[in-house]
Amino acid sequence: MIKGLLIDLDGVIYNDTRPVPGADVSIAWLARQGIPFRFITNTTMKSRATLTAKLKSMNIVVDEYHVFSAASAAADYLRQQKNNRSMLLLLDDAKSEYRGIPQDDHNVDFVVVGDMGDAFTIELLNKAFNCLMQGAQLIALQKNRFWLSDQGYRMDAGAFVALLEYAADTQAILIGKPSAHFYSLALRSLGCAPQNTLMIGDDIESDIGGAKSLNMQTCLVKTGKFRERDLRRSTVKPDQIITSIAELPSIIAKLGNM
Repeated sequence: MIKGLLIDLDGVIYNDTRPVPGADVSIAWLARQGIPFRFITNTTMKSRATLTAKLKSMNIVVDEYHVFSAASAAADYLRQQKNNRSMLLLLDDAKSEYRGIPQDDHNVDFVVVGDMGDAFTIELLNKAFNCLMQGAQLIALQKNRFWLSDQGYRMDAGAFVALLEYAADTQAILIGKPSAHFYSLALRSLGCAPQNTLMIGDDIESDIGGAKSLNMQTCLVKTGKFRERDLRRSTVKPDQIITSIAELPSIIAKLGNM
């Protein structure tokens, strides 16, 4: 019995700036059926407000609380720390989630790493490295290896997290998918038990593997970063595989809902 859904954004609802055909129809169908859902994303370049506006531009009208992001979860984590001066390796839009958190690029308690794309520089990484060598804790919003942009495959934040972990001989605190804590927070927001929740994603490891570790039902889509060779090589096996999110109503009917 499917009583709620967690849905990845990039690669499932859209590919960078291009909406996946039928995504708007499927999300509208969920709303009409009264089935609760949350968009759960490792996207770290944009704030929830910007992501909500992007969805609206694609004819998917949702509220900001529907978007559960690694960037906002990390900000909540930092607010719970007594000492939280942070160096943020994030773009300005994502930094807007961190209002009230003191920021600097030296003498900090945490170094927070998300995807900065072309804004990553050796100088910036060396500043972060020096903060870590002085005792700061490394926080990884996510450890994705790559993502699919309009220009093709792009390295994601995981490569830069690994660089800093290796150089500073440290281990990052992982906030986003496939972190069990991140999924647990999303499930709490959704109000559904793991076994009654369907996770839909395009990443066999962080989406499907992370969800299965909590006993959720899983559905892999063949859009976004999906590659047949990744599926063949992985020990993770999704419960369902569909061509795209456009098939969502039929898969829900197959599994049963409410």
